[in-house]
Amino acid sequence: MKFNVCRFTLLLALAAAPVARALAEDAEVPTVFVAPFSGDHSIEYWQPAMGEGLGEMLITELGKIPKFQVLETTRLDALKSEIQMGQDGWIEPAEKVEKGGFAAADFMFTAKVTRFGSKENRVGLGGFVPGSVGNLGVRQTVSDVRIDWRLVDAASRRIIKTGSATAQQKGGGFVIGSSVSGRGGGIGFDNSEFMGSALGKATVAALTQITNELGAVSLPEPSRRKQKVAQAKNDAAVAKDTADALHHSVGKVLAVAGKDSLIVSLGSKQGFKSGDKLDLYETTDIKDDKGAVVFSDEKLIGEVTLQSVQEDRSKASYAGDRDIKSGWNVKAK
Repeated sequence: MKFNVCRFTLLLALAAAPVARALAEDAEVPTVFVAPFSGDHSIEYWQPAMGEGLGEMLITELGKIPKFQVLETTRLDALKSEIQMGQDGWIEPAEKVEKGGFAAADFMFTAKVTRFGSKENRVGLGGFVPGSVGNLGVRQTVSDVRIDWRLVDAASRRIIKTGSATAQQKGGGFVIGSSVSGRGGGIGFDNSEFMGSALGKATVAALTQITNELGAVSLPEPSRRKQKVAQAKNDAAVAKDTADALHHSVGKVLAVAGKDSLIVSLGSKQGFKSGDKLDLYETTDIKDDKGAVVFSDEKLIGEVTLQSVQEDRSKASYAGDRDIKSGWNVKAK
């Protein structure tokens, strides 16, 4: 069978997503995603591919910081496509990746590149070379990078930290814009030409500044997790109130087969179990001249003990000496 490296890589990423999420939650390591970098309008050759390349480089560097669990963001379409293939039936049911396993982000990193490029300076040597008329010189290329960045709470949109990383480097130039003009090269650690250029070195220096600052940031508790805790508490409170309300529902004696065989209309749905005791009330209805009940009175007779409990009814026993009738009320003690 032909081995598809790309698909295997995608499967690893998809399979790891729920594990990464569980590890992040268990270890209380906040998750972060890196948005593609944007570029200032003054950078005339800026293109989205450059922003993605710089974003990829920062993802690589952030992965070295144990403070964050970095989430995949630049290949989401490929990950979604792999899931869709499983849903469409192209993948064995036991091997497909189910939808809904992606981890959520606690924080977002976003950045804007305000300077990114090189300029040449001509250093004259006319006073150094004998007989020169002053037109000799050495050309020096200086690459300059500035990245303004923000770390944002993904749930609340509150900015946690801002910064600006700047770096300069002298050396060889680098032509940008291969996807536009057919020349130059891409931005990334995998491009040796870029990494060996002054622009590449300045870029790495700026990214290193960013990762060092992020590593030192004192992170607040993510709003997403606060919201989850608050929601869980609210859900628990609602569930308790609902259970209490059900537990205090008024039941009826449905049938009487004997003192040890009363059937009542309360069960596990109302939170009861075998061995629970209920108060038993004799009920007296007062009717109008048309036979409609206009008032009900009740009198405590004793208690019954639940012997066998089903969802909406139970079998109970009565230890008293009264004759029990259908329609009498039972309530939680």
